[in-house]
Amino acid sequence: MSFSFADSFLSRSIVDIREAVDEPIINSKYTDARLIELLEKAYILVLNDINRNSKTPAVVKETITIQSGQTKYILPHVMGSLYGIYHEDDYGGRVYYDGRSRYNPLGQKLWLEGNTLCIQAVDLFGIGTELIAEWIPAGVARLHNGACTLNSAGNVVTLASSPNVGVLDTHHQAYSGSIFRILGVDGSGASGNYLQERIITAYDETKREASLNVALSPIPAAGQGGGIYYEIAPAICKGMDTVVALYTAYRIMITEGNLKRASGILSAYRNEIRNVRLTAYYSNMPEAPRLRGDNFDNRRYRRY
Repeated sequence: MSFSFADSFLSRSIVDIREAVDEPIINSKYTDARLIELLEKAYILVLNDINRNSKTPAVVKETITIQSGQTKYILPHVMGSLYGIYHEDDYGGRVYYDGRSRYNPLGQKLWLEGNTLCIQAVDLFGIGTELIAEWIPAGVARLHNGACTLNSAGNVVTLASSPNVGVLDTHHQAYSGSIFRILGVDGSGASGNYLQERIITAYDETKREASLNVALSPIPAAGQGGGIYYEIAPAICKGMDTVVALYTAYRIMITEGNLKRASGILSAYRNEIRNVRLTAYYSNMPEAPRLRGDNFDNRRYRRY
């Protein structure tokens, strides 16, 4: 594969880690594959730090169809926290559902057991009823980059079976809520060679197909002898790549027992993550006097 992945998150982060560590012996001990595994763990912590105070986190919408005799439905393991469950009619009207207390004489109606959605009985909603579960991804999907193909509409991507670096996640709905980033195209007569990012709204692990929230425009087209190249990117801006890389380098230095260098890297990490937290703080300032639990728009007051 002649295409350069230098602009991908994984490539940039690996370079940042090795610069921060700056010790030939330690660098030689950690392969790129091992660094990617550590980056994935660090990304989970950083993403949750961002989403904790964000007013606009990436939210996944998953449709659950009530089936005869089935009262338990598995939600993806990449689900972090559940936003809400509702039924939406053809005109956009929504009926929200919420689990009652287990001591309520009318029953709980529906509830979560880990990542399993349980309903009291199928006739409460009706067979064939479509419930929509909105949830925030936890950032545990495996990161990678490689080649892909697109459908003619530019809104469904088929990932190659073997990525360039990283690991292709085979969990159910593994990449829902993740960012799909086009890195470029090549080949004779290629077109649409632009960086583009979209949110993955659904992922079929059996076909390796990712559905995008908005079609790519322009639609990338590989030329003769070329391909279309992508990465599954963290749901964070490019400027925050350094935060993930610094935390990874810090953990390596702690593991290696180099406390002096670890202290310096930790100081740099805290300066970078401070920007994340201050951004969230000031974005929430206009609503600071409001108590979320007492507002009219709390979904608990709109249930049926």
